[in-house]
Amino acid sequence: MLGIKRLGLPVSYWRSREFAYVWRQLACPPGARVLDVGSPKDLAAMLARHRGYLVVATDILPQTVACTEPHATARRLNGGGGATTGRGEVHSEVQDGRALSYADASFDAAYSVSVLEHIPDRGDTVTLRELLRVVRPGGLVVVTVPFDRRYRETFVHGPVYERKAVASEPMFYERHYDRTTLAERLLSTELADVVDLSYWGEGTVRMERILSRLGALRVPLHPMEALLATALLRPVAPDGTGHPMAAFFTLRRR
Repeated sequence: MLGIKRLGLPVSYWRSREFAYVWRQLACPPGARVLDVGSPKDLAAMLARHRGYLVVATDILPQTVACTEPHATARRLNGGGGATTGRGEVHSEVQDGRALSYADASFDAAYSVSVLEHIPDRGDTVTLRELLRVVRPGGLVVVTVPFDRRYRETFVHGPVYERKAVASEPMFYERHYDRTTLAERLLSTELADVVDLSYWGEGTVRMERILSRLGALRVPLHPMEALLATALLRPVAPDGTGHPMAAFFTLRRR
């Protein structure tokens, strides 16, 4: 089922821009050891196959890791590659980003695509510090998160990832950062310098809203979503015209 979905929707609307940003920002040589914390796993396979990286793709959910391993094996990326063959590898592991089991400075770079916003309490800040801890000095950490002009949080009823619902209490799902909370929670750290920060969104045409309302009618558009993103998603001023919807940033470990 996962393979069929990837054939019809290889890279979705927002993911195409997020993946492209990570691709541009990472400038490691083949054989580099790169950590992925919780991102959609298609990107790990792309980086391994086309850049020759040794990607450790982690997730807090064991079932997600279990689905990723056969996919990497089918692409001949699950071992046997690396710098000696020119082909990278993807190793899948269960990890909690707030308490990574890796030693300090054990990766050349790290990335996390649309993950930190889902971690409750101060877990986003803790996870970012963990990403910086396990990256070597001079290495990059690349992150994407939702953004809006005003900070807001979303709660839902039912389980959220690894967290189970308690009675009828709503569960924290995600936060949309504004400039103040982005700076305070993710960018203000003595461990790194900000080397890139951009805000992305839409103009007059609000395609994300249209796609989300289509439901099952969205399926025929799946192969075209990357093209729609290229046409409609663009850098925007956080306080100017357009509709800011995401922040992409890159930190360099001191």
